[in-house]
Amino acid sequence: MTIKPLGNRLVIKLLKQKNTSASGIILSTEDKNEQAIGQIISLGSGAEVEGEMKITDLQVQIGNTVLFGKYAGEEVKDDLDSETIYKILHAKDVLAVIE
Repeated sequence: MTIKPLGNRLVIKLLKQKNTSASGIILSTEDKNEQAIGQIISLGSGAEVEGEMKITDLQVQIGNTVLFGKYAGEEVKDDLDSETIYKILHAKDVLAVIE
């Protein structure tokens, strides 16, 4: 599946969260606090700023691991791989780059 984002949007592949605690206890999905962490796989080409088409500095690059708002963006599931989930969101919804 190929997704090409428009404007100041980007496509993020969600990273799987661990389902065990540090001591080895298996956590249910209801008990764990899921974080919205993913890897950027595609960037849009910019948006209209003050009537002109300009590529804005998104401050992120393809391959960056980022933290974003838990409820931000639209979720898209891959047709070929049922476990792969993507998020399409605005660049402004990215909170931090994880190094």
